[in-house]
Amino acid sequence: MRHFWQNHLLHLCMICLFDMQDASLQGNPESPKSVVLITGTAEYNMVSLSSTVKACLWEMGSPFFPCKTRSGVLVAKAHSLRMWLKDSPFCLDLELKNATCLPESNSMQLVDGCFIRRGLVPAFKEITEKLGIVRPKKFSKFALLPDEKREKAILDHIEGGKQKWKKIKSRAELKKKRIINKLKRRKFIQKMQAMATEQLEVNHQTVK
Repeated sequence: MRHFWQNHLLHLCMICLFDMQDASLQGNPESPKSVVLITGTAEYNMVSLSSTVKACLWEMGSPFFPCKTRSGVLVAKAHSLRMWLKDSPFCLDLELKNATCLPESNSMQLVDGCFIRRGLVPAFKEITEKLGIVRPKKFSKFALLPDEKREKAILDHIEGGKQKWKKIKSRAELKKKRIINKLKRRKFIQKMQAMATEQLEVNHQTVK
């Protein structure tokens, strides 16, 4: 994929998804344990191919994630990809259809070095500004909500994250206290055992 321009790349990506959807529904050929899309890290006219494809796939809620060990690589577990291709409403019709006339305006817009749908730009900016990078399903969920509901959902997500962090922090502090108390108790027991041993030695010498 890394040798294609942005528009060709998105077309090719949709065709690949269409072929994979056919394979998922027919059960043949069987997919490997994971599916890898190699987009590379190159930029053309200040546009990242990898970011463009990732934005397109994440808008659809696909299970593709950036590879942790290699840049310019997207990886999806085969089972998750099959389920998504079968059940996702975005995948009911992946075939590209030729329009009878060109659109009046370009439906894509350049944002942060990648092309995304013009209608998605406000949601994309709001999500990335308030939450940063989120999981594909979470991004898709927020992006499809109306503006008012999206704002409330993002605030609830942030508040939920704060509450979760507080719980994790309190558990960590409690665990730390338990470890400290355990160490103190162990030192006290060792000290008492040493004192008892010394006392026994003194008593033994006295008896002699």
